[in-house]
Amino acid sequence: MVAKAEQDRLDALIERFLWVIVALILFVALAFRLPGLDSRSLWIDELYSEWFSSRSFTELWRDVPLYETHPPIYYILLKLWTLIFGNSELGLRSLSLVASLATILLVAVSGRLVKADWLGNMVSLLGAALLAVNYANIREAQNARPYSLLTLLFMVAIVAALVLVARVQRDPKAAGKTGGWMAPGLILGLTVGCTLWFHNTSLFVAVGIWSGLALSLIVTPAELRLRNFAIFFGAGVLTLLAWAPYAPIFIQQSRTFMGLGFWLEPKTRDLYSAWMLFIGDSWPALLLSIALLALGLFRLARSGPAIALLVAAILLIPLYAVLAVSFSLKPVYLQRLFVWMIPLGLLVIALGIVTATRWQWPRLLLALIVIALAVTRSVDENGKPIDDWKGIVAEIARNARPGDVVIAAPAEGIIAVDYYARRQPNFPPVVCVPGCYPQRNLPRPYGSNFGAPKLILADGEIVEQALKTHGRVWLVQVSVTLYDPKSIVRSRIAAARTFVRYHGNALAKVELFE
Repeated sequence: MVAKAEQDRLDALIERFLWVIVALILFVALAFRLPGLDSRSLWIDELYSEWFSSRSFTELWRDVPLYETHPPIYYILLKLWTLIFGNSELGLRSLSLVASLATILLVAVSGRLVKADWLGNMVSLLGAALLAVNYANIREAQNARPYSLLTLLFMVAIVAALVLVARVQRDPKAAGKTGGWMAPGLILGLTVGCTLWFHNTSLFVAVGIWSGLALSLIVTPAELRLRNFAIFFGAGVLTLLAWAPYAPIFIQQSRTFMGLGFWLEPKTRDLYSAWMLFIGDSWPALLLSIALLALGLFRLARSGPAIALLVAAILLIPLYAVLAVSFSLKPVYLQRLFVWMIPLGLLVIALGIVTATRWQWPRLLLALIVIALAVTRSVDENGKPIDDWKGIVAEIARNARPGDVVIAAPAEGIIAVDYYARRQPNFPPVVCVPGCYPQRNLPRPYGSNFGAPKLILADGEIVEQALKTHGRVWLVQVSVTLYDPKSIVRSRIAAARTFVRYHGNALAKVELFE
C-alpha cells in the first residue's frame, strides 16, 4: 500500500520524533483531564471510595467484602495513595489520572513493544491520540473509582498477550528460549491475576484473553501447538495462583450478590452501548466505530491471523458473556464496566483508518473526522450535570439556623453529605434513616449493596422523632426510586412541615421544609 521509500521515510520520522509526539499526546490528554479535577464535586460513587478508603486495613479486608459488592483492593490502594497526597478531590482522583496517562503512554509505545513495522508504530501513535480525547477514558481519569486502574492493568495484560502470541507464531526458535516467551508470559499471568483483585467481572475478561489464546492455536503450525498450549496454560496457572488468596472472598461475594435485589434492569441498548465508548454515542459515531473496527480486524487477519483471533476474542467474548448473564441470570451489565476495551478498540480503529485507503490525504481526513467526533463527545460530556454534593452541603451550611436538622435517607445518605459537611463549621445535626451506613443484616430488602437497606413504614418513626426535637428540616435523599419508592420519609415530613424549596438537580438534591 505504501512505497518502500515512503515506508523508510515514515520509519525514520517516527524513530526521530517518537518521544516528541508522545509528549504532545500526553499534553493534550492532560489538558482534557485537568479541568475540574480539584474543584468538581465528588459524586456518590466517589464518596463511597473516600468513605471505604478511610476505614482501617483490617476492616477493609475482613468486614467490607461482607456487604460491599466490589473487592477491597482499590480502596486499600486509594488509602495508601491518600496517605501521601491527601483526601481532597485532587488527592482522591489523581490516582485515576496517573493510571489514565500511563495507559495512553503504553498505547503510544505498544507498536515498539511488539516490534511492529512503521505501520504498527503509526497505529500506536494514532490510537494513543484517539485515547487522549476519548470521553469515557477522560471521565474515568477524573473519577475516584477503580476503572482507570483496571484499564491500565488490562492493557498491560493485552500487550503482553500480543507480544507472546507474536513471538511464538513468527519466531519459533526464539519462542523456545526463555527470553522469547518467558517475560510476556509472566507479565500476562501476573497482571491478569491482579485484575481479578480489582473487579469481580474481570473474570470474564480473563476468559476472553485465554479464549483468544486458545483460538490462536487454530492457525499455529501443528508441530508448535502442543508447546504453545503449554506456554498459554502455564500463564493461566500463574493467574490462578496470583488470584488464589482472593478467590474465597470472590466466591462469598458472588453468592451474596445473587441474593441482592440489584437496581439494574436489562435494556436493548445494552447489546450495543459498549461500542459507543470508542468515538461517541450518536448513531453516526457508532456506525463509524463498527465499520472501522471491522476493517481493522480484517486487515489484522490478513497480516497476522493469530493476533486477529486474539483481539477479536478479547473484544467480543467478555462483553457478550456479561450480557448473557445480565439477560438470563442477574442484571450485571453497566457500560462503564467495559471502559477497559477502549485502548484496544481504538488501536483496531486506528489500524482501520491507516489502512482504509492507499492515499495519504483521505486517511488524514478520516482521522480528523474521528478525532473531531471524539472531541465533540468529550466536550458534551464535560457539560453534563453531576451529583453536586459540595453545592448541596454549602447551601445547607449557608442557610442553616439553630434547631435545624438534616435527614439523610437511605443509609448511604450520610456518605453523600458527610465528606463535605465535616468541612463546614456549625453544620446541622444529621439523622440517618434507617441508620448511618452501613446498616447490615436488617430483615428487609437491600438495594445496591448489603449496607444500604430499602426503607419500610417503620422507618417513619425515626423521622417523627426528629421532627419532635427540631424545627426546619433539610431532606437529603439518594436514589429515591430504588430505596424509597413509596416516599415514606418525604411524606412523613410533608405531613408535619411545609415545603419551601429545593436545591440541586435530578441526580442530587436537598429539600427544605419549615
